[in-house]
Formats: sequence, C-alpha cells, structure tokens
Amino acid sequence: MLAYIATPLLATLALSPLVAADMITTAPAMPSHVAYAKRQASTQVVSAYPTTGPLPLSEYFYPLTAVPYQVNPYPVGRGPQSGYNICNSTTEGPASNCQTSFVNSIEDFCFWGAPGTTGGQEVADIEAAVVSYCSRSGHGSRIFPEGTFSAVQFLKTPAYIQVTGLFNQTAIGLDPTDGGGELDPHGADGLGNAIGSLMYSNGFESGNNSTYIQTQSWNNFIGSNQFCMKLCDPNYNTPLNYCENKYDIIGCNYNMPAAYEPGAFLSCDSDLQEIVGTYVSGGQTLTWSQPASLPANSVLPWTPVIPASSNCVTYQSSQLFPASNLGYQATALALGAAATTTAATSAATGTAAVSRTGASSGAAATSTTKSTSGAVSTSSSMSALLVSVVFGLVAILN
Repeated sequence: MLAYIATPLLATLALSPLVAADMITTAPAMPSHVAYAKRQASTQVVSAYPTTGPLPLSEYFYPLTAVPYQVNPYPVGRGPQSGYNICNSTTEGPASNCQTSFVNSIEDFCFWGAPGTTGGQEVADIEAAVVSYCSRSGHGSRIFPEGTFSAVQFLKTPAYIQVTGLFNQTAIGLDPTDGGGELDPHGADGLGNAIGSLMYSNGFESGNNSTYIQTQSWNNFIGSNQFCMKLCDPNYNTPLNYCENKYDIIGCNYNMPAAYEPGAFLSCDSDLQEIVGTYVSGGQTLTWSQPASLPANSVLPWTPVIPASSNCVTYQSSQLFPASNLGYQATALALGAAATTTAATSAATGTAAVSRTGASSGAAATSTTKSTSGAVSTSSSMSALLVSVVFGLVAILN
C-alpha cells in the first residue's frame, strides 16, 4: 500500500473547499465480517484450493495445524511469496522468513518488518516480502530485541483486538527516517502484503484464549517509530468494517486512535472506535474519500476520537518482555554483555586481548592511539573480539 504521512503532520492537513467537497459522499454500506466466518466454517478440505494459480489472499483459510509451506507458491503477478508459512523452532532466528503472524496479548504479539539481514530498508520497497517479528519466542519468527518498545497499549473489544505503540523501527530493519506504510491481506492485486501472509489470534473475545482463530480482516501500520496492528474477529456479527484497509496514507492516529504515550504499557478493555472516515456533519452521516496523495498542509474533515477504555492494567516493559522470553535475542544479549565485561576488564588491567595474528597481551598487532593510562588501544584486537563473539553466537544458534 502507499506510504502514509507521519502522524504529527496530519494534525495540520488542510484540503481546499473544492477538493473537500468532492471527497464527501453518503456513507456506503460496509461488508459484513460474518461472511468471513461463514467462509471459514465451510472450508473443511484445504486441498480443494486451485493448484495452478493464486486466489485472492482473503480467500484462503487454514486451521493453524494445516497451514501449507507456502500459501502462494505461484509465479503469477507479484508472486510467488518470498517466505513461508510453516514456522517453528527450526525457522526461528535473525534470518527467519516466516510469514505467519500472531496477536494474542500485550506480551505476545507480532507485526511485520523488513526481510533480509541488512538495515535501512523502506516499507514502500519491501511490502510484498515483509516477515513476522514477534515479542517472544515460540512462533518461528524473528524476535524484537530487548528495548525495542518505549510504549505499548493492547485493547480488546467485542469486534477486534488492537496493539499500538512507539518503538525503535531500526529493530525491524527499517531506515530510521522512513515514514512507513500500511500492510494488509489485500493489496491492489489481492495477493496481500506480505504476499501469502496469514494472521491468527487466540485472544478474540469470541474465542477461549487457547484455540487459534484465523482472520482475514486486519491491517498494520509501521513507520515514524510508531506502530499499530488491528485484527477483526471473524465471528463478530456486524455490518461495519472496523479493519478498513482503504485509508492507507493517514496512519495510526486516524486508523487506530489510541494513547501512543511514551513510557506507557497498558492492557485494557475498550469501547468500539468510530468507523474510520465516517463522521457526522450538519446532521448527515458522511464518509471521506481518500485522494491519491495529501499535501503537507492539509486538514481532514474529522478529528479521530480515542475510544473509552476500562479495566486497564499497567505494566513495566521488563515484565512484558523479559530476556527469558526472547530466545536467540537473549543469547545475543548475553554474549554482548560478556564481550563488554571482557573489554572493560582488559582496559582496567592494561592488557589487550590476544589477536587472531597471535599478538599476546600488552602487544597489539597494530597501534594508532594510547589512552592516558598508557594502555594500548587497537582496532585489530577489538575486531578479533567482535569476530569471536559473532562466531560464538552462530555456533550457539546452529
């Protein structure tokens, strides 16, 4: 989907009267989520799907125990998908290409991030190939490193569950300045972003907190160090669409109004939000039609309202994301701490680590500077230390 405008900018969006008038129409009827539930219930034999080409991603339903290796292995259009859907302990790691994702609770959720192993990527370039990043091990995905989140709010309603917050987007391989974009199970060609991606939850109000339910009505915004993810319950009977996918350039604050308060980690029950883009003016219910782009000085014809919440529980980040739940990230964290301790000890005693060229303590392979205490500082000895840490991590992971 299109990259969206950073949310602080949206507070000052101004549409000309002529353009604004063209965008306002009578609100149309929205599709029912009951259709998703009926289709899911009727899909008993997953092998009945065509095998010569892809259906729209929203047509595929699988029990979690019957997920195929790839939902879309077909070289048609933007396909095949770049990752895979069977994800387990053998796929979990920093290079995982898992494209099956989960949102269960404030401490157990995933959203999409950059594939590959290099940083500095932009959502607009990778939306078809994004992979799952999760807050804890156990999903066969990549795992957010410690300290990724500076705020998280989980909201549970009868119609949907939602997780929002603030984070360091370099932790999922994005360029730190990327304004981001929207990901959903549709896309212009119906193949989804990511192509072949699947979404599950055991946290829907209609569920039992243990059985995973698939939904094909969800959306995810990431960018400007802000994220929001909403999954609509396919068993909730409503003609309204709380997971609307068409407002992809107006970001989290409009699509998923929430606190986004630095330092706040909250899990709450919530009232239903107002339908995105629908508002009342002059006694009429109107809907806003999104243009192809919005100038930086535009103002939308409505102000998003944060729905009332109740039964909120406040957490500390360390309670939600302890190192014991971070899998390979905890191993990397421990190795990094050990390397720091070793380096500090060497500096305190005035000795240098043995280099890979055989240089012993006190003698460096190359020397360019000295500290005020007379201890030699070398780039080669530190490089050796870093190499040993990296190779040690690889050995552990393998």
